Amino acid sequence: MPSGSSNTYNLTGNAKPVALAYNPTDRNVWFITADAKIGCFTPRTPYESKVFEPIYSGKKAEDLVLGDQALWTYIHDDATGHAVACSGDGRYAVHGSGLAAATRAMALGSDSTGARRVVATLDGKGSLLLIDGEGGVSYSTDHGKPLHGLAIDSSNPQEYWVSCPDRHHVVRFDASVGDFDLSPIDFGSQLKPQSIALTGTGGKALWATTPDARVIRYDFDTKSHKTIDIPAVAHRVYGLPDGSAWFTMPTGDAVGYFAPGATTLTGTISTGKGTGPSSLAVDRDGTLWVGLAGTGQMFRVSKVQLTPVSGQGQQAVVGTPFPNPLKVKATRLDGSPVQGATITFTIKGDEARFEGDRTTDTRTTLVDGTATSAVLHAKQVGPCDISAMWEEESAFTRFENIAVTPAVGPADHTRYLSGAGQETVRGTEFPERLRVTVVDANGAPVPAVDVTFRIVDDDLASFDGSPIAVVPSDDTGVAASPALTAGSEAGRVRVEAWAAGTSAGTVFRERVL
Repeated sequence: MPSGSSNTYNLTGNAKPVALAYNPTDRNVWFITADAKIGCFTPRTPYESKVFEPIYSGKKAEDLVLGDQALWTYIHDDATGHAVACSGDGRYAVHGSGLAAATRAMALGSDSTGARRVVATLDGKGSLLLIDGEGGVSYSTDHGKPLHGLAIDSSNPQEYWVSCPDRHHVVRFDASVGDFDLSPIDFGSQLKPQSIALTGTGGKALWATTPDARVIRYDFDTKSHKTIDIPAVAHRVYGLPDGSAWFTMPTGDAVGYFAPGATTLTGTISTGKGTGPSSLAVDRDGTLWVGLAGTGQMFRVSKVQLTPVSGQGQQAVVGTPFPNPLKVKATRLDGSPVQGATITFTIKGDEARFEGDRTTDTRTTLVDGTATSAVLHAKQVGPCDISAMWEEESAFTRFENIAVTPAVGPADHTRYLSGAGQETVRGTEFPERLRVTVVDANGAPVPAVDVTFRIVDDDLASFDGSPIAVVPSDDTGVAASPALTAGSEAGRVRVEAWAAGTSAGTVFRERVL
């Protein structure tokens, strides 16, 4: 069922997916959790999910891939590893044993005879893990340094592209001869390619994540590469059939993408705070799904975006209009604006209303893709729950940090702000002015109220020769005294400050050296 936004769906048992794979036979997105449990998610109404209990326990897994008849993964503990197949009805079968190591990447390729097999890279290992159609485990020749990323082009399944961060390159493994190429793609001494993917639209390209917030793009036609800055470190990168490249940023709680043929970052999409996006899959309809390992959910990436442009983070006093209307922008994933989209702004709760005392306001986007709501009025004290929906696309966004504050009452007391505890030598000014905030009984700042600063020990200091200074509070309720000057004698100075018509004030204590 949806949770949080119309694009987010909870998984059964709060299962936290670390990898995804789409199965066109049952049209479901399959996933695996860190504790090696496999499950499936229905990417359509009613968006149901299930997790199949394994026949083992105490195992770990990091990836899975769709084979000809089953989902394949590699499970492990501290002692050993095993190839595992899971059928479409959730039955597990444990097959050949192998090294006790985590998988970095998995893909489906072919062996020298053309038979399908699962290929994987293992943490800290220089050989490829190979799983045949019967579940038998074997290994390739050793590249000499640990391997990381893996990409296999379906048009040439005997050609495996593998990254080697320690050698700063991506190397081709030719399954027809069973060995690595002697001419790798070298990225220089500074770049360490990790997760990799291939795209073919707009020229064949190889994409690689790095340990830094950068992605590498290698162009096969020009045999050149460039690095592209991204907002956070990427975990995995994926090449989609349309030629776009997508990547997950778990620490940034977002996914990013490059449009087909793009050589600069096209855009990013937030998946929500703490979601930790781990993996991607594309369903039959071309919809992109993101597994959220942080919250145990699936996130649907719409083909379009609706984002707030203005109106967030504002406040208004009860009974007054907010300073700014709400404004959103409708765009396609390549950033181009969409004109004529129907946008409905919706208020939940009683804190605010649109002009005419309405809880909804429907607008149509202009040529620049923007839509602006009617004037928003503050009604009751509290935070406002306001969102916008792009009706035709079911794209959703929420406006953050909008609140209604109480009407300001009469001054009740002063609240200390700054200036206490200063020291200065005789005959000189104290470094800072003395500052207080005038507030009402609810703590709201009150402007234009006279504040009296009175020096109790008037023989030790003065305000320009006087023991008293009266200053009005500014628009934010703050009143700052004139410069406080020490007298000719050493000692401790007390200064009282109070607002006109109030009985509670603030005491400052300073020292003359």
